[in-house]
Amino acid sequence: MSSTILRRPQVLIASAVRSPKSLIVVLGVILVISLFPALRETLPDWAVRLPKAWLPDLAGPINRFFVWLSRKAEIGPLRVKDISRGLAAVIEMPLSLVQGLLVTGLELPLPLRKGLQLNALPWWALTAALTIFGHWVAGRRAAALVLASCLYFLGLNLWDEAMLTLASVGIAVIIGTILGVLLGSAAHRWPQLDLVLNPTYDVMQTLPVFSYLVPIILFFGFGPVAALIATVIYAMPPMARNTTLALRRLPTSVGELASMSGCSPRQRLLLVLLPAARQGLLTGFNQLVMLSLSAAIIAAVIGAGGLGNVVLQGLKSMQLGRAFEAGLGITLMAIVLDRLSRAFALRRPSHGTKMTGWRRHPELFCGLGILALGFVAAQVAPMTRDFPAVLTGSSGRMLDDFFTWVNVSFAGPIGALRDGFVRHLFRPTKDALLSLPWMAVVLLVALAAHQVRGIGLALATTAMLSFIAITGYWDMAMTSLYLVTISVVIAVLIGFPIGVLAAQNPRLGQATALVTDTLQTLPSFVYLIPVVMLFGLGDFPAMVAIVAFALPPAIRYPMDGIARVPQSLTEAADMAGCTRFQRLIHVQIPCALPEIMLGLSQTILMAFGMLVITALVGTRGLEQETLIAVSKAKVGEGLIAGLGISFLSIIADRLITHGSARLRRRLGQV
Repeated sequence: MSSTILRRPQVLIASAVRSPKSLIVVLGVILVISLFPALRETLPDWAVRLPKAWLPDLAGPINRFFVWLSRKAEIGPLRVKDISRGLAAVIEMPLSLVQGLLVTGLELPLPLRKGLQLNALPWWALTAALTIFGHWVAGRRAAALVLASCLYFLGLNLWDEAMLTLASVGIAVIIGTILGVLLGSAAHRWPQLDLVLNPTYDVMQTLPVFSYLVPIILFFGFGPVAALIATVIYAMPPMARNTTLALRRLPTSVGELASMSGCSPRQRLLLVLLPAARQGLLTGFNQLVMLSLSAAIIAAVIGAGGLGNVVLQGLKSMQLGRAFEAGLGITLMAIVLDRLSRAFALRRPSHGTKMTGWRRHPELFCGLGILALGFVAAQVAPMTRDFPAVLTGSSGRMLDDFFTWVNVSFAGPIGALRDGFVRHLFRPTKDALLSLPWMAVVLLVALAAHQVRGIGLALATTAMLSFIAITGYWDMAMTSLYLVTISVVIAVLIGFPIGVLAAQNPRLGQATALVTDTLQTLPSFVYLIPVVMLFGLGDFPAMVAIVAFALPPAIRYPMDGIARVPQSLTEAADMAGCTRFQRLIHVQIPCALPEIMLGLSQTILMAFGMLVITALVGTRGLEQETLIAVSKAKVGEGLIAGLGISFLSIIADRLITHGSARLRRRLGQV
């Protein structure tokens, strides 16, 4: 009995990955033709690379269409440009109000005279109020974290930039939450709509932000409003997805009870379903906050300002110490917002108390009172608003000097490491991918997709890869793919053993979970700054940054998958006389393989997400083309190159996800 249970995962996995003999023959022929240059010469030129004369000009019509749409197109009596600028003015009102209260001040229009200028809230009032609010929401530790973050921004003279970032992220989160809940609720109510929204979300989440910065600039101009809209587009999809998923996971009895109570569809949604699904909504909200902060630096490219602009200017001028300070500030803000939003969403109302008004929430009213007092003080005594300059400083020069010393002192080992990777790993991998005929790659991927999912996925992958080939971006796509492939392999080689060891040791598991959770809150640019300090520009620092950014899922999924293996299987292995190593190799890892595959999929998606950012340090694939498109205002080139990155990541995700689902079914885990 126990030996049967012990052998079952291995037998099922073997049958899951077993391939027909004919498929092996076909794949072997394709690989031989692809990898050996001598046989490659036997193929016609169009099967290796499409001639330029055959390539259609897709970018030109797209560019002309967007120029026409943004300048001349009309809807009734109004031009599209006027409508978009009107929408921008509406969005700008709350953004300007919040930024005015926190940083820039407000100007109130008065009749027959010049407007009344009001000063922004002083630093001490905001610091005290935010600290009190943190204590009210999550207790002493959260209050101490908020206070430490405020002192960090004040001490390094980043206060105004931090408040600008907080204002833009706050408005983006509010708009993204409203849109996400509306779209998610609509998809839950009308499943046909979800069939359209899901692929749209896939493209939105995988399409590089640089690809849609240019059309946003065309319609909404250059400045904070355009940056805010780009942030919402980038960060909103997880909120919508999690809303739909959370509503679907609710027991049907919840909705039936609301209907029996006489609730209308709107009342049932607002008063019953959404409150009952708030745990799932919280997950989407946290992702929305994190992605909004991650987009802060990208949004700075089109005039967002704030901490992102400090990081961007530091990277451009190679003042990396100051950029690192601002990047660490974004990280602190991300951690604070994550802690406070999670604690606030999980607060439960106390129905037993009879106190009302300020007696029920004295800390909240105290914080509001301090803000009111600070606002009055800023008008009466403007000098109280600014933090004393003598108490500010910067470690940027010190950090620059330190990394300069490291680069000088360890130039030999660092150069040898970089050159070794480039010579023995980067160039051979890149050359191998660039030598592959595009048609052989398309056929190979299509056959794999057919084996995993069927004809539907095979046709979809064929269409996406063919699109990359006929647009003339195949070599750039292979250049991007080689860097992602190397980074993912290294991340898995590092992350998988750590995850396995953490699953075997509870203490190590707790520490590893804490580290991975912290790493996942860090904005992507934070990973880029230290590697540029150490290794300069090029593919090698880009690879290091991608590995660091994509490492958390490579650790977390194996750890969680092994920890979730049924106890009955591990007990059967022990009864069969297996050692810990044998139990791990023959039982736990095979049973956790579907979860490990999902971790690989997430690692690939995060690697592609970080790849886009590495265009700023000199990588030469599709990601660089999207960045060039922003500088030259070329919508077509940016969208086509961005779709190429999106298609590559979607193909990898679909192959691994469906393969994992198939393996899970074979293992009887569904």
